[in-house]
Amino acid sequence: MSVVEKDTNRVLLLAKADAIAAAIAGSEEAQSFWQARAKMERHVEAQKLFDELKRKTNALLTLKDRLGEEHEKYQRMKAETDALWDRLADIPVALQYKAAQDELNGLLQEITLIMLARLREQLPVERGPRQCGSGGCSSGGCGGSCGGH
Repeated sequence: MSVVEKDTNRVLLLAKADAIAAAIAGSEEAQSFWQARAKMERHVEAQKLFDELKRKTNALLTLKDRLGEEHEKYQRMKAETDALWDRLADIPVALQYKAAQDELNGLLQEITLIMLARLREQLPVERGPRQCGSGGCSSGGCGGSCGGH
């Protein structure tokens, strides 16, 4: 295959990737997400709670890595994040936003898994942490919760 043919194939492949991205951006899931997000941005209390939840969730993950799930600080932060989720559950706009976000993420994950499954049939595709769940991967494949899947 000549350099020109390689370049042409690459350009065509990237154009197909752009078409898939455009289809995702125009999907019903994406439209629902943007509508729900606009509603969320107008709801000051829900926005404040989500911002606080993001901060506490990041802190929770850090505590989990450093101290483990059984540690008192982790347990206290977990209770605080659970309480924030409970407060958000009382706000319909927040629930709509979370549902729309989950739907869009599900679509993206499904597309990614299909692409990897098709590629795995013809290329040596290794599983990454996002496909493995919380177990992560090592050079020998996936560990933790997804080993052997």
